[in-house]
Amino acid sequence: MSDDGFEQILDGFYPYRRTTRSHRVVPAEPIDRAAILAEIAGMSRAEDAQGDSGTVSGSLYCGDHDHYAFLGQVFDLYSHANVLQRDMYPSATKFEAEIIAMTSDLLHGTGVGVVTSGGSESLITALYAYREQARADRGVTAPNVVLPRTAHVALDKGAHWMNIEVRHAPLTDGYLADVAAMEALIDENTIALVGSAANYAHGLIDPIEEIAALAASRGIGMHVDGCLGGLLLPWIERLGYDVPLWDFRVPGVTSISADTHKYGYALKGSSVLLYRSKDLRKHQYFTYPDWPGGLYLSPGLAGSRSGGIIASTWAAMLATGESGYLDAADAIMRTAVTIRAGIREGIPALRVIGDPTFLVAFAAAEPAGGAEPLDIYLVNDSLKAQGWRMNSLQLPPALHFCVTRPNTQDGVAERFLEALRIAVAYAEEHRGEPAESGAMYGFGGTPQGNATLAAVMSGVLDAMHEVAPDTAPDPAPDPAHT
Repeated sequence: MSDDGFEQILDGFYPYRRTTRSHRVVPAEPIDRAAILAEIAGMSRAEDAQGDSGTVSGSLYCGDHDHYAFLGQVFDLYSHANVLQRDMYPSATKFEAEIIAMTSDLLHGTGVGVVTSGGSESLITALYAYREQARADRGVTAPNVVLPRTAHVALDKGAHWMNIEVRHAPLTDGYLADVAAMEALIDENTIALVGSAANYAHGLIDPIEEIAALAASRGIGMHVDGCLGGLLLPWIERLGYDVPLWDFRVPGVTSISADTHKYGYALKGSSVLLYRSKDLRKHQYFTYPDWPGGLYLSPGLAGSRSGGIIASTWAAMLATGESGYLDAADAIMRTAVTIRAGIREGIPALRVIGDPTFLVAFAAAEPAGGAEPLDIYLVNDSLKAQGWRMNSLQLPPALHFCVTRPNTQDGVAERFLEALRIAVAYAEEHRGEPAESGAMYGFGGTPQGNATLAAVMSGVLDAMHEVAPDTAPDPAPDPAHT
């Protein structure tokens, strides 16, 4: 690789290395607070620009900076508070319990749940509760969980940490969980089944009623991953859109996760994990009466937690209200329907995957006469060049547009469809050329390919935790470190 190419890679990982100083040691003297705020504000404005324009899929769910500022004010009041210490901060009980109650009401639950730091913690915690329940009630020591291929990868991560075997079931032709295939994977050590509402890849709702009935017939639990859609689907249903039953109205559903920091419009770092019963929830608790430091009790993985996130999540739900959530859902669905129809009716080279609601996934259509389909990653290359940030998928190769509030601005859906038509034309023109955005996709699936990808991805994670190579001129060196 040339020096210029290497420099470009570094700039991609560390875009501020040429304009800001990298700090490897604590400065000898405090840096002026105004200077710190100015530097942070500059980075924040630059990074928010694309998301605020409405050209980003997912990621930013609210987009209202007045709302963010309000939540920041609430967070500021409790940022220093540790909710583990309820004798000092009893307001945390009010905030947390009411977040759980409001979310449970939306999902027709029993009011039993916990607040976590995000979807991954909710999913991993649910998995832990089912493992402990199966150990206590059935003596299971070699647990497994059965889930569709599209279930969120956080479940695989949690299972890896907790020595739970993951049994992935294939999908139907409609990209939904194949319930018959899931049934064939169940045995006496299965602790739970999982379905999504909606899944991250394609935005589709698995046949929750069928999966839950299967779980109930085998005497095991069934978790619904509603991390993405849990705080949006109830409002979509109220607006009159066709949404299959997926929440606690379905007998056999024993837990649901729903992220308040997505379509609940809270600050990042909050999710709700709901259970049908306290008996199941108790299996995630940790209590230890014999520690010299005193009686220790914790509801889950985290110990200390900032009261700022819990207080601001509670405030976000109250400040948005039913009318606010309905208005947002209405705008989101109008935008998603426009995009979905525009692809189906106006771009024959592409096909929409399944029958999505607020998240529209699309892949290359099968061309007539046995010709090679378009390379969807070439389509993505063009979209990137035009300023659009989509989510790339694999197995099969596809892209998705997860519609959020910033995307509901006037004209965004129409501009996207025009950009997509240009991107398809670009992919047609460059058939056979390698796509920059798809170089790694399809390389997995073999031991050698997966090992190579794992090494590359580990290197990326390493880079995320290392200080940038400095090219910006440093001020005079600190005397303490010369």
